[in-house]
Amino acid sequence: MISKKRLAALLLAGTMIMGMNTTAFALGDGTETKPATASVKKNFEMAEGLDIPAVTFNFSVEKQTKDAPDATIESVSYSDKDDKGTLSDSGKYIISKNAKIQFGQFPHAGEYLYKVKEVKGDKPAEGVTYSTDEYSLRVQVANGTNNNLYVKSIFAEKGQKKADEILFTNTYKKYASLEIKKETVGDFADKTQQFDFTIIFEKSATEASLIKFNGTITRKATGKTENVTTTETGVCNFKLADGDIITFKDIPVGTKYEVKEKGVGNDGYTPSVTVVENETSIPEKKGNEKEDLSSLNQGKKNLVGEKTNTVTFVNNHESNNPITGIITNNLPFILLIGGAVFAFGTLAFLKKRRTSER
Repeated sequence: MISKKRLAALLLAGTMIMGMNTTAFALGDGTETKPATASVKKNFEMAEGLDIPAVTFNFSVEKQTKDAPDATIESVSYSDKDDKGTLSDSGKYIISKNAKIQFGQFPHAGEYLYKVKEVKGDKPAEGVTYSTDEYSLRVQVANGTNNNLYVKSIFAEKGQKKADEILFTNTYKKYASLEIKKETVGDFADKTQQFDFTIIFEKSATEASLIKFNGTITRKATGKTENVTTTETGVCNFKLADGDIITFKDIPVGTKYEVKEKGVGNDGYTPSVTVVENETSIPEKKGNEKEDLSSLNQGKKNLVGEKTNTVTFVNNHESNNPITGIITNNLPFILLIGGAVFAFGTLAFLKKRRTSER
């Protein structure tokens, strides 16, 4: 009599042997009353800041077995009426749909082999990356009651490895621009003064890595342009005066960023920043003259969407000084110098008086 431990060991060994000899995985098992079926799963991915485009995906099923019946897969379509759902942990929207595979009449029992792939077509949708994956589909047909044929099992393989689903993933990408503007206001504002800025980019969720971005500064005073480039880590330092604009183009939609204006101390300017994110205005945020002012929205990085993206920094010079040019921030130093001059004059006067009295 076989012990329970020996029986368990034999069952485990048998299971391992069966797993080693089986290269495919059943997508579905069926019965005569409910035959097995198979579907294609379509994942359409896109980053934040993108609207769903109108696009249709098509597939082909090529029979590899000579007398296999024809098979078809219905198309999968997307439009702006679809629900994107919630943002995934990877920072992308993934919209999934299924398309059923339809088979013709099988001539006899046995195994039939098909090849399944996505068809790009002559007019691919702009901005869409198409899948190049291919799957082998094994359809096992059995004899039922009164020799009635039915699909007992369907297996799938991808690159000689088992697949638990026939999945095609497509990614949608677009590129947009970002403008950063500088303004100074106030009766005594220096329109020629340049302020220091730093921008830090973070890659879009649909990009493999962060690339370098090129920016163009247009100077209001001269009309000339200057070019700047981000580092490999997405950082760029630049200076802007009143009316200057820096534009970054060809940024993948979904890219995140933060812009900071450096505080310069007691200069009489009160800074504020307004952000338009993918055509949506974010409430103005005010700072102070001593600290850096960031474009962050409630602690979150700003987003480059496919529509309008702008950041405007305004420095308001709120000086109450008269046109004489005496600045209140310099008044203590002026008084100190004046006091020294007064003291020196007094000493000179007293010395002269003593001399005359002699």
